[in-house]
Parts: sequence; C-alpha cells; structure tokens
Amino acid sequence: MISEKSEAIVIRAVPWSETSFVVTLFSKDFGKVSAVAKGARRLRSPFETSLDLLAKSHIVFIHKNNDTLDILTEAKLIRRFRSSQIALLPLYCGYYVAELLLALTEDHQKVGELYELADLTLQDLDAGKSPAELVMRFEMQLLKMLGHLPTFHLCASCGNHVESDEAGEETRLGIAAGGILCQNCLPGQRFVIRIRDQTFQTLIRFATAEWHQDPAAIDSEYRGEIRFVMEKFISNLADRHLRLTDFLEELKY
Repeated sequence: MISEKSEAIVIRAVPWSETSFVVTLFSKDFGKVSAVAKGARRLRSPFETSLDLLAKSHIVFIHKNNDTLDILTEAKLIRRFRSSQIALLPLYCGYYVAELLLALTEDHQKVGELYELADLTLQDLDAGKSPAELVMRFEMQLLKMLGHLPTFHLCASCGNHVESDEAGEETRLGIAAGGILCQNCLPGQRFVIRIRDQTFQTLIRFATAEWHQDPAAIDSEYRGEIRFVMEKFISNLADRHLRLTDFLEELKY
C-alpha cells in the first residue's frame, strides 16, 4: 500500500470508536478524502489539533482501492480557522464552505483550483472581510469549477440567446432548468423565479470574475434576493436543503 501526501482542510470529523474518528478532508491533490484517524480521540492524540474542523494540515494517508475508508497516518497543523474569535457569522460561513464541499464534490476527484479557493475563503473570513461577498464568491466559483454554473445569456431550455429587451426589468430564472429562460420556453417550466435586473447583473459579475479576486461589494438592497437565488440553485443541485443556510440570515441584509 502506498502512502499519499497532500495539504488538506478538515471538513468533517465524526466519532468512529472510543479512540478514533472518521474524518473527511478536502485535499489539494486528491479532492475529498474520507479516512479513519486511529487514536485521534485519545487525550494524547498524535494528531492533536490538526483535525479540528476547518483546520489546514499536511496529511499522509493510505488510499484503499476498494470501498473501505482510507487510513490517515499523519496530520501536521498548518493553520487553524479562527473566525469564532471574530463573530458567529464568519464562523457559520466557514462551516457552510465545508458543507458545500461535502455535498457537491466526489471522493478522490481533484477539481481545478477549488482547494485554493476554499483556502482563500477561510483566510479572508479570518481576516474580517465581508462574509456576504465571500460566500457569494465561493458559491459562484464553486459552481463554475464543477460545471454547474447557471446560464445567464442563453436559454437553459432551448439554447437560444435571450435578448436584453426580452428579459426586461425582470429576469426569469429556471431553477430546475439551470438558468435564464426565454419567453417561448417559459410555459410548462417548473420552479421559475423572477429577479430584478440589478440582481441578475450581480450574479453575472460574480460568475465572470476570477476566483482569486477580492469580490465586489453587493448592494444591501439586493442581498436578500441574491441569497434566495443561490440557496435555490444549490439546494436543487444538492437535492436537499443545506443545514447551514439557516444560520446565514445576516447575509441577506
């Protein structure tokens, strides 16, 4: 069996026995990894604080080629997530990043620069930057990297270009369809929402930005509508309501 090495962020840790954890890590080189950390629950654990939720660590693990869990053999702490010392909102935003990675990524599938995006988002939260913009950047760039970005210019049903005058002051987005809808395709579509043009333009701005750029400010007038849109798209993609969205009400104001 070959040992693999990488940097990783802890996105879940659950008790597995009296002395061990099953941890899920999002790694730089291997994507999402689920592994048994034997002895991690002992008072004098060899892992110490390196397996705290959202901690960033150097890890060594043995990858199993079947359906059994990998074995985590080593984890050395690089950085802890410290947003709990700032306020509850950035802490919940960090937990939401972890929940998104758990829900929307596949095991052992590296996705572009998604690890770097997650790492940057956690650092920016720790630095006290605006959570509303950081969460929006992470969600939109995550969707882009996973190939699930909503369509904003072509009808999600027929593929034809949707003219700006056709959209008018309001844009109709098909949540199940996956983006903007033209007038001809609206009949019969399920779960269609109307959003204001400024909200639509904000979505496009975040979708077309580079992942490593500092996000532009979001006008407080449109934050509630933006959160509604993103929550619906992501819930539809994940096929369930994500638990942490209930703790992010402050992002709407």
